[in-house]
Amino acid sequence: MTDHIPSQLSWLQPIPAARLLPDGYDRYDPKAADQRVALAIVLDGLEVVSVGYRGLVDGLLALGRTDIPLARLAEGHVDALRILAQAAREPVPDAWYGVWASRSQQTGLRAESGPGGLRVDGTLRFASGAGVLDRALIPVWLPDGRHLLLDLDVTDLPVDPTVWRTGAMQASRTYELTVADIEVGKESVVGEPDFYLGRPGFFPGGVGVAACWAGGAARVLDLMRARHPHPSPVQQLRLGRMRAELVAAVAAVRSAADVLDRQDPSTDLQQVATEARAVTAEAIRRMLAEARLVTGPVGLALDDGISHAVPDLELYVLQQNSDGDAAFLGDPERQP
Repeated sequence: MTDHIPSQLSWLQPIPAARLLPDGYDRYDPKAADQRVALAIVLDGLEVVSVGYRGLVDGLLALGRTDIPLARLAEGHVDALRILAQAAREPVPDAWYGVWASRSQQTGLRAESGPGGLRVDGTLRFASGAGVLDRALIPVWLPDGRHLLLDLDVTDLPVDPTVWRTGAMQASRTYELTVADIEVGKESVVGEPDFYLGRPGFFPGGVGVAACWAGGAARVLDLMRARHPHPSPVQQLRLGRMRAELVAAVAAVRSAADVLDRQDPSTDLQQVATEARAVTAEAIRRMLAEARLVTGPVGLALDDGISHAVPDLELYVLQQNSDGDAAFLGDPERQP
């Protein structure tokens, strides 16, 4: 097994240790079959469906600290299982799942009623885990503006890997899916119309993603400490700032989890999730800026771990729309 780092990194917010990866696992260029094995190992023993949000967040922190692209895939599987449970639907046994729900720049899949169920077409971006996963939960939009959630076998769907131009998050196998008039049976529909975006678990699911970001930040700090065991005074200062930002990120996701676990019906779930994601993402952006200055071109160009983890996490955190979230939180009509 590799890269097991037991340090808690913080007194205020002790962070779970990284999970163990399989011996010989190539985290920088893994084969799809090896990623499936690694997913089984890092998720082994973690309750992901019935566990409360605090337990979920701590599990995802450990996954992010283990490996950032693999955590992205693991979180998608966990989220899918929780969504299926919310719909009182059983997952396909032994299948690895993802949630492919991007509507980047007006893309996404459309559906119309057909003779045997639905006819689906369109382009979907950011289909993470293509070639690794067996199934994905995919929302499709109907002509009347409503949407349906589909549980689909994705092993034979056409994806284009050439659209991914960056080296960041390469191991997440995030590609683009384009389909034209494929037939989908009605048995693939999960829940009622508008279930996916309307369910109570939609916004809290974003806290789980933020927990993976925070875990990824712990991995970056692990790598920086290993690379610079005897920092210069300036490096020491920047490492201290990184530690403080990490504490803020972890505290944000854990605080959100504690609020969600109280299940107070008056809680505004969107505001809780938005606060957590905004605070976490901004803390990590500041942390990564310090990381680049701590290690400089030597670490960023010559250290395998750092050269992957820093850009991986930078790209992953860009899921969060900082301007949109700030405007939402500053809206006078939305103050607690």
